Amino acid sequence: MQSQLIIVLLVALALILVTVQNPNPVALQFLSWEAQQVPLIIVILISLLVGMVISTVLSLIKQSKLKEQIRSLQSQLDQLQSSPVAAHEEDEQL
Repeated sequence: MQSQLIIVLLVALALILVTVQNPNPVALQFLSWEAQQVPLIIVILISLLVGMVISTVLSLIKQSKLKEQIRSLQSQLDQLQSSPVAAHEEDEQL
């Protein structure tokens, strides 16, 4: 948790430095959309937010797949532990 705070603070510091050193507006084009005189910090912040949203969505998808895999493996483990064959093999080992 502390390392995440340090990373957030470093990113915030970098954004502040970029803002102070680049006060001039820029022209922005994206596909057929065009904007003139957009502050550079707005472009950076929008890019950062879009990246955060995309990474959050992808991590949630990955997390749900992993939870499903855990449930499946837990179910298999429960079946193996309660099966008579497993109990018989344990008796033979003793």
